[in-house]
Amino acid sequence: MRVVVDTAVLRRPHTGTARWVNGLVDALAQIPTLDLERADGPRRIGNGLFFRPINVTRQQWWYDFGIRRLAESRGADALLMPAGYAARRGRIPQLVAILDVNFLTGPGTYGRLFTRYATWAMRRSAHNADRLVTISEFSRSEIGRHLGVDPERITVVYPGLHPPRPATSPSPLDGPYALYVGVTEPSKNIGLLLDAWSDSSPAGLPLVVVGQPGHYHPTLQRRAADMDGRVIVRGRVDQDELEAWYRGASVFLFPSRTEGFGFPPLEAMQRSIPVVSSDCGSLPEVLGDAALFHDPSDAPAVRQHVERLMSDAGLRRRQIDLGLERAARYRWDVTAEQMARLMASMAAESGR
Repeated sequence: MRVVVDTAVLRRPHTGTARWVNGLVDALAQIPTLDLERADGPRRIGNGLFFRPINVTRQQWWYDFGIRRLAESRGADALLMPAGYAARRGRIPQLVAILDVNFLTGPGTYGRLFTRYATWAMRRSAHNADRLVTISEFSRSEIGRHLGVDPERITVVYPGLHPPRPATSPSPLDGPYALYVGVTEPSKNIGLLLDAWSDSSPAGLPLVVVGQPGHYHPTLQRRAADMDGRVIVRGRVDQDELEAWYRGASVFLFPSRTEGFGFPPLEAMQRSIPVVSSDCGSLPEVLGDAALFHDPSDAPAVRQHVERLMSDAGLRRRQIDLGLERAARYRWDVTAEQMARLMASMAAESGR
């Protein structure tokens, strides 16, 4: 089966969506019955507000006309649109993945213009899709509720995890520390961690924040500067350094207010790090009993969980073992096989 897959999102590689697309496409490429062609879309011209209308117009052309013209010229049997955006309807059926609608689930945590555009784009995608996929039961429910889509049209396919990279660097800090990994956007609720560390460090652990700077980053830096070294803001790092931060951590924290899936806490579990997480979005579904959960507004609960994990060896060992077992459930080969079956069924129904 010949499949053209939209990989335009990979021009912006530092996102959870890009991680999903990379993992999915790499796994699909290992299936011998698939002839997969990546379609990168138009190159972005510049950055910033001045170039945004140009880039949005080019992107819209790609989804209205460009990718279908390419697929038809290649004789494709199916289109795979894994990043939420759909092509216009046409003769070639398309499988569309909408990963989440967090911009609607967490109102006020995303910019107004982005929310308006994303809502329009996702509704359009749901309308134009021949089949819809998402990455958690939580996202399935929220897509149905906010976009007016019958949940029966949506299939849940969980992402996989890549094996941990070999350790090539020593731990970046000499002693134990607590770690957060992820973009520093308001929806990630990092302010709760700063509240938990405001007077003193739980269990004496410094807090390290690693990840792509987002809209909350200036506030994070300003608050951290007044905390006498209890909070270290590292920002974006390369994969080798990220691996070193993961492997040296004693506790992993993920206080997000909404998630469609949540890669970082599972990656921590892969590396035998106990996880403390908010009980929001898909996180209870995805992490199960392998995490200790807290309300997204309860900073004392975060402190309590960290202190318990550092003082109770039995609890710590139990959570590490549960985490390793939980993370092992998420495999890219299983994800790819499910997606391949959906595309084959879709293509057969269309007579291709």
